[in-house]
Amino acid sequence: MKKSRYILAIALFLSISFAIVPPAVPQIGTYQFHGAAGNQKILKVNTVNNASLEILWGENWTEVIEIFGAGAANLGARKKSVVTAVDFNAKYLGVYDAANYTTDNWKWNTGAFPETPDDLSGINVTSFYNPNNLSSYVNAFYGGLSNVTVQNAGAFFAQLPTPVDEYLAEIIWNSRWEAVDNTAVHHGQVGDLVYSIYTAKFYAYLSNCTETWTYDTTYGAWIGYKVAVNDTTIYEFSVELPSVLPGIPGFEMAILLGTTGFTAIGLIYLVMKKRHK
Repeated sequence: MKKSRYILAIALFLSISFAIVPPAVPQIGTYQFHGAAGNQKILKVNTVNNASLEILWGENWTEVIEIFGAGAANLGARKKSVVTAVDFNAKYLGVYDAANYTTDNWKWNTGAFPETPDDLSGINVTSFYNPNNLSSYVNAFYGGLSNVTVQNAGAFFAQLPTPVDEYLAEIIWNSRWEAVDNTAVHHGQVGDLVYSIYTAKFYAYLSNCTETWTYDTTYGAWIGYKVAVNDTTIYEFSVELPSVLPGIPGFEMAILLGTTGFTAIGLIYLVMKKRHK
């Protein structure tokens, strides 16, 4: 039963990165989605502390980081994605009101992007309009054994509607998860396990840490991920803004900013407590 649940979870978590700008603001109920075909984003790896990451996840720590995609463990690596279509009136499983984004993607690399996308194209990601539906769906999917985490519901966290802080606060989170303003925070503990679909292996957390997923407050895009140990960031990637638009706080201006939602093709892992070993 557990094996089949992991297989289903892996299928559920397949998701993707994309960028958003403000031209469309569809609303169903309380929350609004943003974005349009043609939106583009670039993510960049800003911090990689090899020694600290090895302490956290062991000598194979690069395999853990590359859950976000091959090359994500390289300092300075960038990833590009472009939205090709948006459906603001989608129905997930024919029941839940949702927004669906389709994108073309370029893999992490430290050089120039090729003219054509890599083999990560035409991929869809779906997000719920109602956070209560997300909470209920995840809880039912796991047979009442788990509430929401970004890890067990990654397919629905590539893009959120606004206001982001209210949406995150309304979610029923699993233990050691919380919403803090425009971020989802996981307080990882020794004994948790990370599962990688690419290597089909589990990797243990060897020390406590804090993982943070950050969302843009104006457009609801996932714009960053970081891991910190003892308040020191040991790994981080974030959206790369155009150089002609330095220092724009909060992405408030209604212009193309390259902000993004990012779940990454590799965000497929489960955190397990010691009692589940």
